[in-house]
Amino acid sequence: MNKNIGINISGYINKVFGLGVAVRANIEAIRQANIPYSINDFNLQFSDNVKETHLEESFSLENPYPINLVQINIDRLDEVFKNIDHNYFKGKYNIAFWAWELENFPDAAKPYFNFFQEIWVPSNFCAEAISKISPIPVLKFMHPISLAKPSYIRSEFNISEDKFVILTMFDYYSSIYRKNPLATIDAYEKAFGKNHTEAILIIKTSKSTDFPMEKQMLIDRIADNKSITILEEILDEDRLYSLINCCNCFISLHRSEGFGLTMAEAMYLEKPVIATAYSANTEFMNINNSFPVKYSMVSAENQYYYSTEKDYWADADTDHAAQHLTFIYQNPDETKKIALKGKKHIELYLSPKTIGEKIKDRISYIDETFLNKGENKISSEITLLEFEKKQLQEKINRLKNYFPIRMKLAFKNLQNKITGKDRKYFWED
Repeated sequence: MNKNIGINISGYINKVFGLGVAVRANIEAIRQANIPYSINDFNLQFSDNVKETHLEESFSLENPYPINLVQINIDRLDEVFKNIDHNYFKGKYNIAFWAWELENFPDAAKPYFNFFQEIWVPSNFCAEAISKISPIPVLKFMHPISLAKPSYIRSEFNISEDKFVILTMFDYYSSIYRKNPLATIDAYEKAFGKNHTEAILIIKTSKSTDFPMEKQMLIDRIADNKSITILEEILDEDRLYSLINCCNCFISLHRSEGFGLTMAEAMYLEKPVIATAYSANTEFMNINNSFPVKYSMVSAENQYYYSTEKDYWADADTDHAAQHLTFIYQNPDETKKIALKGKKHIELYLSPKTIGEKIKDRISYIDETFLNKGENKISSEITLLEFEKKQLQEKINRLKNYFPIRMKLAFKNLQNKITGKDRKYFWED
């Protein structure tokens, strides 16, 4: 690889949630592949409910390499382009890393393609959705998985050693309807009934401050079952992975996933994983290494960001999921063999080294094929200029509503009416 080639990486670098984990995993893959890189922080604002983690490496104020990797989904890109100096993107080969959870990518995202030369995604599921409307290449680079040995044991979470622990988790911002914990509760109760003394279900959630109705729906659903617990807490990465490591079984009866990070992490920790056999998680889960669940397709209209009447997703078969739960509970030796296969699969196919080498091959191809050809950057730079023009126009429109400016315009219009002229200030439309 050309020694001058390298990559500037931006995203939710130090945030403790899925997209932050994903960009840090890519940084590790790039590091292990010996690709030169620089880390940039766009300082996007988040609620106090989002925890931060410490990154060993420091942020850079520069993006010295010819390739930018912007690992920020479409919902925050407007904020990026409004607040970041556009020189960051000019003269660079710009790559977006996006994840998406529905089979159709929203038409509202079409303008963003013009800012980039190609799109990277973590799964074929995402690639198929985005490539339907993408005028530029869409390539798959799965999220690398590599976790340090968890530090904490069950007592840290007040979990008894004699309990059989079933764990599910979701972030309210990722949609309770997509993550579908109510289906997990149904499956658990079909397998174990209510108030089981040995098998317990823990539902780990993010903070529910902005989602009181969804939280109450969950509370009402489990009100008569003391063997189900909601753990609403912001955990750092070590405590989060320790919690997963404390369970006997991890379950996700999601309706759709753009990748399925927590499932892959649980498999890496050698946990038996039960999950809906639909969407991106099926790219690393199968009947040999985990416990896929049958499903039927249902409408997703108005249930998720940008979803329309064209969108469908999975409704997990809770009877089938309950059968898996019962099998895992009653057959620990056979379950252990399957979980071990899951761990080995993740280690083999999703290691940082494996993913890093794939990224390295692509970067070398970009260098050889595109970087010496300026025409590949022209369209994105034109788009940036158009965006800057739009921003200036918005500022002018806001100024027009400022009282002294309104009076100035009114006086000018009166003069024009009296004199029959059509004078305009240079900043008027």
